[in-house]
Amino acid sequence: MQRKKKSKQTFKIILIILLIIIIVAIIAIATISILKPVDELQGTFRYNESVKYEFNGKGKGAMYDNETEYKYAYSVDGNILKIDFKDEAIYDATYTFNITDNTLTLIGGEGTTGGEYVLERESN
Repeated sequence: MQRKKKSKQTFKIILIILLIIIIVAIIAIATISILKPVDELQGTFRYNESVKYEFNGKGKGAMYDNETEYKYAYSVDGNILKIDFKDEAIYDATYTFNITDNTLTLIGGEGTTGGEYVLERESN
């Protein structure tokens, strides 16, 4: 009889410990998502009258050329920007980038024709 009682107590303790671990994990994941910084590219940057880029700060965006939308996913690693267009007809591109005040400078790399592109921020 005592063995059964001890077994029940051990089971309850293990269950409580597991619940605590699960709760702590959920709180940690929620905190990380809330505190994750929005990337510095968030906003809209205009290249010229007909071309602009939008970055949502969470890895998605769109390029607009004469109001035609080309959606993409993007990633930032240090000062490297990689753009993966959803439409396979458009070449994916890698740029070295720099942001100073409201100016985004892109230096063409893989998948581009090279060159330097200066874009001005429209909104955050």
